[in-house]
Amino acid sequence: MQNDNRSQTRKAISLALGAAMALAGAAGFLWMFFFVVEPVKIMIWMAPIGVMATGIAILYDDLRKS
Repeated sequence: MQNDNRSQTRKAISLALGAAMALAGAAGFLWMFFFVVEPVKIMIWMAPIGVMATGIAILYDDLRKS
């Protein structure tokens, strides 16, 4: 019983963090795309894209297992 509750709690936390990472990455990407005027190196673009991709991967893994 306790293991099932812990599993459900971990899944809920994982879904929330995955969604937060995906949204934060998308927001960072869109902010850079619309509001940064000067040229930006590709290494800086990789940060929001990487965060967004990690969040999507977490969500995909959690939703695939359910």
